[in-house]
Amino acid sequence: MFSLRYILFACLSLIFSEAYVINYTPCSIKDKDCVIDLFQKVLHDLGENGIAEINLPALDPMKLANISIKVLDEIVILIKEGVVKGFKNCKINSFDIDLEKQLAIPEIACEVLTIKGQFLIEGSSPLLQSLFGTTSIKGEGKTKIKLDKVTMKLEIPATVIKKEDGKTYFKVLSNKPKYTYDIKKLTFDAKNLVIGKNDLSQIVTTYVNENWKTLLNTYGKEIVNKAIVILFENINKFYDNISAEQLIKEDLTPYIKN
Repeated sequence: MFSLRYILFACLSLIFSEAYVINYTPCSIKDKDCVIDLFQKVLHDLGENGIAEINLPALDPMKLANISIKVLDEIVILIKEGVVKGFKNCKINSFDIDLEKQLAIPEIACEVLTIKGQFLIEGSSPLLQSLFGTTSIKGEGKTKIKLDKVTMKLEIPATVIKKEDGKTYFKVLSNKPKYTYDIKKLTFDAKNLVIGKNDLSQIVTTYVNENWKTLLNTYGKEIVNKAIVILFENINKFYDNISAEQLIKEDLTPYIKN
């Protein structure tokens, strides 16, 4: 029985190692320009294609759900299902790896990200009375949110481990990274928001676009948080399946923290 299990394990290990070989040229960990170029290619390729063999979907488009924004005091716009496009075109401005401190710190800049999806709007506000003769509304429509010049700087706690295949791998130590972000502009557009005989699309669109800075300070983190969670899930899966030797030239065994 032991021999049979061993043979099966050996066969699966062989298949596993062949399935997840990537065709990138490894960098010296000291060559920052090379590291940036390498992970720029990784970001683009994962954004566009993903890696089906390890069940890693393409990052672009990225699916987000249940994003809520409050407008007109007590009116909540809930994006039930949204799709974010633009990640594959983002640029890596810097990528610092400090294995002594167990940190990888990339800075990612995206010229434009767009979110499209269906949304619900519901709530009550005295401001609605003068506009529509009622203080409460409930409806749904389509929305598009455009985010211009998005910058994200992540602190990814990471270490080096050795797996049973004898190879070293990067391991992310937390699924809740520290990060900072900046969004230079948000543009909101609503369509087909008809309640009764009234089309609220333009009113809601105008309100959000006139108050986007305040709304972004309040609700921007929710949007970014959801994207970061998905991004981290993909980073974890990538590092878990791609050996460090395929990315970094140096022998990383002195940093192993199994």
